[in-house]
Amino acid sequence: MKTSHTLGYAQQLGAGRVLAPPGALPQPADRLDACGPVRPYEFEVDVERLCLDSTSFRNIRERSDADPARMAARIFEVVEQRGKMHNPETDSGGVALGTVTEVGERYGDPPAPGDRIVTLASLTLTPLRLEEVVRVDPADPQVEVRGTAYVADRSAWGPVPDDLPLATALAVYDVYGAGSLTKELIHEGGAVCVLGAGHAGKLALAAAKDAGAGTLVAVDVDGAAIELVERLGLCDVGVTADLRDPLAALEAVRGAGGPPADLTVVVVNATHCEPTAILLTADTGTVLFFSMATNFSTAALSADGMSSGARMLVGSGYTPDVGAYALDLVRRTPALREALATA
Repeated sequence: MKTSHTLGYAQQLGAGRVLAPPGALPQPADRLDACGPVRPYEFEVDVERLCLDSTSFRNIRERSDADPARMAARIFEVVEQRGKMHNPETDSGGVALGTVTEVGERYGDPPAPGDRIVTLASLTLTPLRLEEVVRVDPADPQVEVRGTAYVADRSAWGPVPDDLPLATALAVYDVYGAGSLTKELIHEGGAVCVLGAGHAGKLALAAAKDAGAGTLVAVDVDGAAIELVERLGLCDVGVTADLRDPLAALEAVRGAGGPPADLTVVVVNATHCEPTAILLTADTGTVLFFSMATNFSTAALSADGMSSGARMLVGSGYTPDVGAYALDLVRRTPALREALATA
């Protein structure tokens, strides 16, 4: 029998909105109840934009042949079926932007009605219903919608800053943990290798430099993305390579002067990059997997097969600063601002 304490905590976690399977928490649940009215331990948001995570957006674009109408239909289908934007093929979601419309009477420290906020907890656990997918650009993971979301008491959120472009702020909030975690893991003067030069990769590179890292190496299959971070001084060594080909990627990085990494940050949106990450990391180094495309069984077994002693960490999207460090880094790093605006 559940106690009143357990029931209250379950409501704070949003577990009361789980429809299936019984007993699940919102993130792994198959389906959530996204109907009103607002409940005591949550607040309601009038949603205007979804920022889909890179892995999910790539999957939706590829399965829809980059057709905006088909992409919109797929997003609507997922939300309608699951009560949340939880891509069943990638097990990932993103964040949402909107305006607070109503607050439950037992929510701990809520925003005020009328505040514009970003739902920092993943869309894979956020109850959401959509009236319309207004606009999809196959080149931009920020999708305009009309909908309603419910944010539980234990789910993180952040205010929309008024001193940064909206698109930049939303992109940073979506990946802010990459910056905060990279900063925490840096050993001054240590070599850092960032796999992926998208938003999260640029933020990780800037954070590594800010924390006093030594040689900064960026690797991506997209030559234009590598050229950009090199030109802006976000890395010391830029390498264009297919990270799904571990031996070729290793040869390319070493050939360009990239040393074994004390810290490797994986922020790619492609699968099968785990062996490359381990090969590029010193046996005494650390690999931070901050990618929803990661297969953790592959990572563990690859390290086993290589006799690698590298420490491997799972990068949660949440850190206690809830985006404050990443936003501050953007404010005081012109190169990072330009890089994010160019993406």
